[in-house]
Amino acid sequence: MFRPKVILHTVLFILIGSFLYSAQSDAQSKEVINPPQKKFEISFGGGWGLYNMRDINKHYIDELAELGGISCGHINNGPNIFGEVGYFVSPNVSASLGITYLNGASGKGENMFIAYGYENQPADTFLEEGSLTTTLVAPELKVKYHFPFEKTDLFLSGGVAWCFGKCVLKSTLKAQGESVSGKSLFTAQGIGSLASTGAWYNLNKTISLGAEVGFRYFVTGDLKDKDKDGERKVGTTGSFTGYKTNLDFSGPFILGGLRLKL
Repeated sequence: MFRPKVILHTVLFILIGSFLYSAQSDAQSKEVINPPQKKFEISFGGGWGLYNMRDINKHYIDELAELGGISCGHINNGPNIFGEVGYFVSPNVSASLGITYLNGASGKGENMFIAYGYENQPADTFLEEGSLTTTLVAPELKVKYHFPFEKTDLFLSGGVAWCFGKCVLKSTLKAQGESVSGKSLFTAQGIGSLASTGAWYNLNKTISLGAEVGFRYFVTGDLKDKDKDGERKVGTTGSFTGYKTNLDFSGPFILGGLRLKL
């Protein structure tokens, strides 16, 4: 059975082992074989990722929103933005601290209905709108093993992240030229891991352009909203209990970016 979490942890273990071995070898070496190299790299860029939002798609979009007559699209993918600073502990191994921002949103749904009054005559027309937006900010610690060539730097990367997730539910009711809006904010945190491979093409000694593909396992705990009524879960309406719902940004991704070596 395919277990992405086990594979990610295995890759991470191998990379950390390479990191420690390379650092120890450099510490024991007394001869300078290669000329001094640049030690720092700063990279940033963006791309696209696929998401496994099973809980949100099922418990909110397919159940709660549909019951209210609002049809929203599923959240399956979204834009990714990243930035990181790395340090080369050897010509082949670097460690970096970075941050990744992920976003996913359902299409805005609408439901129009008519209120009837005296003798079952139409009294007013109401338009209800709803939307859902999910975001995740993940500080990351990564280790990379590099395969440097004259013009190209190939690499394998693995790391861990702390995932700060947020889910915003918005609704608006319009009638007779007036509108009433409401918003609910739910948050959750969790630990994630990731693995990737990519390459940088060196334009000169300082600037490189690159691309990266990989897989993330970014899952938070249950979304919760602490308000004046206590602790609510996504899907809570009236006397309903609600569901245990997390944010799952796990899935493959592709990124492009710019790197500076200093």
